[in-house]
Amino acid sequence: MLCLKEYILNLNIFITMIKLTDILKEALRNEAPYGVLFLNSNKILVGDNHMDPILLSKDLQDTILKVAIKYGYYGEGSGIEYNKAVIRSEIYNTLKNSEANYLGSWDDKIEIPNSEKYSYVAVLFSNPYENDTVEKIMNEVDGGETIFDTLVKTFDLWGQPGLGLTAADLKRFLQEMSEKGIDFYDWSQKIISHAELQSFIDAGEDLMWPDNWQEYPNKAGKLARRETLIRDNWLIQKAPNGVYFIGAGHLLDISKMTGKGIIDGHSIGIVD
Repeated sequence: MLCLKEYILNLNIFITMIKLTDILKEALRNEAPYGVLFLNSNKILVGDNHMDPILLSKDLQDTILKVAIKYGYYGEGSGIEYNKAVIRSEIYNTLKNSEANYLGSWDDKIEIPNSEKYSYVAVLFSNPYENDTVEKIMNEVDGGETIFDTLVKTFDLWGQPGLGLTAADLKRFLQEMSEKGIDFYDWSQKIISHAELQSFIDAGEDLMWPDNWQEYPNKAGKLARRETLIRDNWLIQKAPNGVYFIGAGHLLDISKMTGKGIIDGHSIGIVD
C-alpha cells in the first residue's frame, strides 16, 4: 500500500502529465480565433473582425503564404489597407515581405445585378465602429447639409467604391428598412451633426445586427442578407484561387452553404 507521501507524489506527477498534454495539444492546434475556411486546397478564406489582429498558428500561416505566393491575396470592401485586423497582423507583414501579390479588394471583382445594387447600402450599418464610418463622413460635411445629402455625397467613402449608387437607391433602402416606429428616410432629412449621425447609424446597426442576427428578424437584416448572399455566392462559385481576407461572419454562412468546416473559429462561436 502506498504511503500518503508517495500517493501525493504520484498524484502531482499525474497532474503534471495532464498539463503537459494540454500544452502539447494547444501547440499542435491550428490557431485561428476568427476562423479559416478552405474552399479547396488553393482557395482560402481568412476570417477577421475588422479590428483585432488576426492570430494564426505557424502551420496555417505557412500554408496561407504558399497559396498567396502562387495565386495572390485579396482584401475586402475598400481594400486591405483599411482593415485594422489585417494590417496589424503578422500574416500581413509576412505577405508584404514575400513574393505574394496583393490583387486588391475581392468586392471589386463581383458583378452585381443592377436590381440588387441598392442592397449594398447595408454597408453603412455594418461594422461602423471598426470602419470609423461616422468620422469619415463627418470629415466631408461643409455645414447645413442633411444626413441624406451627406450620405449621397460620400457613397464611395463609406460604401463600395465605384458601385454607382444613387440618391434613389439610398431612399429606397432607407424606406424599406424602416420599422418599429423608426422612419429612416424621414430621419435622414435632419441636419447632420456628429451626434445625430451617430444615433442614426447606431439605430440602423441595432436593427440590422441584433443578438439573433443570423435569424434576420428585422427588415434591415433581410436587406443585408441579400447583399451578403451576392458576395458569399461569388466567393464560393466564381472567385479564383487565392487567399481572401473576409469578415468572420461570412465564414459561418459559407460553411453552411458548402458543408466545409471552419478551422478553430472559437471567437465566432465555433466549438472545437
